[in-house]
Amino acid sequence: MQLRWAIAFLALTFASALFAADVPELQKPPGLLEIHQPTYYWKANDVGRTAQLLTLFCSGCEWQSPASADVPLVAILRDTLGDHDPENDRITDVWLLTYSRPKAAQRLLAAIPFFYWRVGDGSAKAGSDLTPLLDLNAPQHPVLAEIRRDLLQWMLFDPLTMAVRASSRAYRSNEYDHERLHLEEAIEYLSHAPVGNDASTPTRVQLDTVIARLELRKRLLGGLMAERRAASVGQRALLEQVRVRARNWELLRECADRTGLYFEPLPLAGASDQYAMLWFPLGERFELPATSLAPVWKLLNIKNPWTDSRLKQWHGPVYERVLDEQGALLPPDQPGRKLSLVPLAVYSLDYPRNPLLLMDFRDKLHVRRHEMMQRSVNEVTAGVIGISHFTNWYYYVGADLYDFVKGRHGAAVDPALRLDCYSEFRVQLALDHSLDPALRSDIERRMGELAINPLDASPERELEAARERYSRLVYASDDKGRVVVRLDKQRRAEIASFRESPGARALDTLLHAATLGLYTRQAQKSLTNLATLDIERRISFELNFLNTLLAAGTQPEIACEPSRIQASLAELRDLMPFVRSRYAEKQVTATLERLNQLTQDASIKSEALLVLASLQKEKTQPHSLSVPGVAAAFAPGQ
Repeated sequence: MQLRWAIAFLALTFASALFAADVPELQKPPGLLEIHQPTYYWKANDVGRTAQLLTLFCSGCEWQSPASADVPLVAILRDTLGDHDPENDRITDVWLLTYSRPKAAQRLLAAIPFFYWRVGDGSAKAGSDLTPLLDLNAPQHPVLAEIRRDLLQWMLFDPLTMAVRASSRAYRSNEYDHERLHLEEAIEYLSHAPVGNDASTPTRVQLDTVIARLELRKRLLGGLMAERRAASVGQRALLEQVRVRARNWELLRECADRTGLYFEPLPLAGASDQYAMLWFPLGERFELPATSLAPVWKLLNIKNPWTDSRLKQWHGPVYERVLDEQGALLPPDQPGRKLSLVPLAVYSLDYPRNPLLLMDFRDKLHVRRHEMMQRSVNEVTAGVIGISHFTNWYYYVGADLYDFVKGRHGAAVDPALRLDCYSEFRVQLALDHSLDPALRSDIERRMGELAINPLDASPERELEAARERYSRLVYASDDKGRVVVRLDKQRRAEIASFRESPGARALDTLLHAATLGLYTRQAQKSLTNLATLDIERRISFELNFLNTLLAAGTQPEIACEPSRIQASLAELRDLMPFVRSRYAEKQVTATLERLNQLTQDASIKSEALLVLASLQKEKTQPHSLSVPGVAAAFAPGQ
């Protein structure tokens, strides 16, 4: 609760700072049309009778056909167990509907070293593959798959000839970038999604957990993080994003003021604080200050436009605008001093250290050349020469030290973070249609020239395939569809995992990876599986609630009402007799003992002792799952 208030306070502080600052974001940026911005909403479809497929739609996002502009973007599967209690709900799968697997020709081109072009726009057909982008029930499986692929590269392909090593590493690098680009794309969509507590909308905690799992998927061992900490990762990412954007906003605006340029936010698809443009005024003079501006141009990553002879005889696009008394840019039909502006650059404000240059209007190969150079260096060292992290570790130590020094001087040296910013921009540009057509066409053309991965498809082509993929997913969600079959396997795997110790779970995960996913430990099919799963999820929910209170090391009744803690303990006392698991009993016992040490409330102590006493009694085999709050029976086939 305190963290949510902190997030709200920081968000309000940031918003008030933007409105108080003397910047032009209060005016309509140049090149924008009077068209409503996209809106996002959820649509729910039943999966069998015990789950929901929640699909995020964007209304007003399709550029070519605004009459049918509702585009499905992301779908998540929420396992509700057939009731309306959110305590036993769980998000199990995430589908990125705009994603379709690359064609065979694309995969072949991706294996060619030093090939940095996207040939064509990709396939507009969704295909029959319905594999989710992420399985939240087993986030550790992609981690082991990644390690398995790395070991295969190091032990099998690298010792072979240079051609095999270079081709396999080129394909691996393109595949990794392709996956990360779509992970960031899903995160960007979900960051605009609404939340609520109704049956057709995910809750704040559920959405934070999904975003956090997608963020953790981009890390090497992120899938191994415990479920209890996943939601907090999403909240911390939100706080960090607000801080980075605010700092980069002020830094870019200050650089524009010092260099005589015009700073203007570039709102895309409803995001008003993520991107910004710098404009050069034609026909104006700028007196250079006494101090050198070389560090500023280096930070902006562009050449000094005041000494550029091309701008003195500019033949490119020019935008007529009006400057008001406060220095804000207005449309040309407003009263004020008229200006002729030339677009210089577009920046992303999401890069952690400084504004990231996405587009240089005077040099269309500027950003592309930098990306190709860094990829070429990596392919030469690892693919052609065969420098290894183990035998040639000193090279990578020196390279990391060099990148550290360059990063401290303002250079954007992290290719993964640059890819994230590029992915966000291409997505929002595809969804937005408020830009002036000429400016939009110019930006789209330049963004297409930045594509260096043969596996990628154009955002417009991906949006075309989204509706077909959504239809296939809904069709597979009927009572006997593939989604229902997959959900049943996930439930039985969850039941088996709940009763195991961490060591046994790790062994099962290793067996799953060793058999290439063929082996997964699952409970037997039974009519009582849903009721059993209901009990286990309620126990996990109450344990997570209590452990969150105890994590601070203070009295839990300070952070939460004692009545709520007593209700949680009473729930555990009612549910634990129906679970036969030594590991679960050990977890509950450790939590209650810790609770007894921290609390000073006599009623909480008394309730905790009652639960501990009930755990010492002999467990009875549940012949009827008719405990309070638990479904007693389900129809066959559920």
